[in-house]
Amino acid sequence: MGNNLTTGGIGRITRGGMLCFDRPTESEEAKVETEMELILVRISPTSFIEEEEIEPMHIEQLPNDMWIEIMSYLSYLDLQQLRLVSWRCRNLVNRRYFSTKGKVIVTKDNLKDIKAHVERGVSYLSFEDVELRNLTQSAELDQFLRLVGPEIKQIQVRHSPVFRNMDGKLPNLKVLKIATTSFLDDDNMTIDGINMKQFLHLKGFECDGVSLDSTLKLLMLLQLRRVENKVRLRHLQFEYRRNNETALLQVLYDHGPTLEYVDIFFSCSPGIETAGWRVAFERMKRMRVLKLSGNCHLVLLDDILKSIPQTARLQQLDLTGMLSLTNEMLIRVADKWYKSLRSIDLMFCVQLDVRCVQALRKMNGCLQSLTMAYCRSLTGSGLVEGLTTQVNYTLQELFLEDVCFIDEPSMCILLKRLPNLRKLSLDNCRQATTDRTLSTIFRHQPLLRMLRIDYCIKITDNGFIGFGKHPAPISRLRGLHELNVRGCHNLTDRLLRKALRLPELRNLTLDYCNRLETKGIAALSVNCPALETLSLASCSLLDDEAVGVAVAKLMRLRSLNISNCSLLTLQTFHYIARDAHALRELVACSIDGLDQEAAQKILERQLPSLKQVML
Repeated sequence: MGNNLTTGGIGRITRGGMLCFDRPTESEEAKVETEMELILVRISPTSFIEEEEIEPMHIEQLPNDMWIEIMSYLSYLDLQQLRLVSWRCRNLVNRRYFSTKGKVIVTKDNLKDIKAHVERGVSYLSFEDVELRNLTQSAELDQFLRLVGPEIKQIQVRHSPVFRNMDGKLPNLKVLKIATTSFLDDDNMTIDGINMKQFLHLKGFECDGVSLDSTLKLLMLLQLRRVENKVRLRHLQFEYRRNNETALLQVLYDHGPTLEYVDIFFSCSPGIETAGWRVAFERMKRMRVLKLSGNCHLVLLDDILKSIPQTARLQQLDLTGMLSLTNEMLIRVADKWYKSLRSIDLMFCVQLDVRCVQALRKMNGCLQSLTMAYCRSLTGSGLVEGLTTQVNYTLQELFLEDVCFIDEPSMCILLKRLPNLRKLSLDNCRQATTDRTLSTIFRHQPLLRMLRIDYCIKITDNGFIGFGKHPAPISRLRGLHELNVRGCHNLTDRLLRKALRLPELRNLTLDYCNRLETKGIAALSVNCPALETLSLASCSLLDDEAVGVAVAKLMRLRSLNISNCSLLTLQTFHYIARDAHALRELVACSIDGLDQEAAQKILERQLPSLKQVML
């Protein structure tokens, strides 16, 4: 399969056949030469080429391995649509190769249906990755986990204190994630919480800062020590508190040789003694991802970064909110891992200034993602010097939200020398983001998938339609998936009617664009048919008809925000209930004069598929 692939313009090659000629005798040489001359006259070079040309191959003729390579670039939702095309597509999507693309989210609304689906015995769903969301303990959940528990490898518990239902039913669990879950609503939960010793194959554990209470977290940490548990963790996310410092350091020390991912949130500042931290991080020779956030003082942060061995080959470093990070520390990080670092997040590292250019220049050529949002001491010339002294083909993601001192000329130079950007965020970069900047983006960033320019108040419709002597409209970005222009109050219906002709656009945010009207929304519904998320909050000129047109024509719309649109009435909710068949999330807060109870009844009666409503 796949060895005989041909494409248009390439001659087919036949393997295995051999054609032999007998050497002619001297008496036959003249006759042979005469025959060969006649043959060459009849067969011209052009006729030979025409004979070799073949028709281009149809996509259905491609081998499965090439199909799978193409499909690997699709999202989970795209794969689910592709599986409806044909039996072949369905069989390919159902392969185990794509099972990690999606997870099964179990809620109180679908628990009964999913359980019945599994009990029928023929299921195309993979339960390797499951999320339990907004659930409470119940006999039905207990039965469901008995059925699929042995298949679950990764589970996330969100707003669901159901650990008693989980107990003893997940023998092959490898990753446990606890998010925003409290036991306050569960009267039956004992203080013992979760028995971590039952997960014999556990490799990853996450528990965010707002889940459980400090006592239960301490009990879980104590169970993860090697004296209590023989698992070898590779992935750990946890919250530091004063009462769990000893246990956390012991877990980090015990699992240091196998840990590849460490994420610690410091909810309070640790003590000045850092010897235990140094010893623990010195053992992490396999570290690939390090995330530190919260209240971590300078001495501890410096010691941690120094302690991690250079042989660890760190690939991702996230120091969001590390106010103590200095230029000198960042330069040492660059000197240590400039060959391996692919992503670095320095949001709110406010001590960084133009002196960090040396570190950026050192990582240039390897770094693929850079976040320096709210580093307000940076300048445009510094970024140009650090990232683009020459064309940078490696950087693919750049986030510069609220970096105030970038000027327009420097931003344009930066964008011209970053031809492979996929994601770009310039929120609130008001001086740097103008119509000229947009023209530069649309001309030099053909691969862009996400563009965020919220509150860039200097941009106008002309920037999107085409600006300058050689106009480049936004329609050149055929693969753009997400566009945010929140708070750009100069934008009008011209943007929606003449510029936004983007067949692949899926997420669009137009909040606080107060000059948009119904005609513009009608044009948007035609020009951007693939929209799945649309936010129109505080667009004060939009009326019932605008929403009605949007939900009727945008067949893939799953999330809609119409908060604070003061002209809307109950008729809007009738339109939504009648036409928004794919809608799953609706936000309609702060609408003056709206009868919220009546709106809720309309949606409950006519649109039961709606999962989340905020009025």
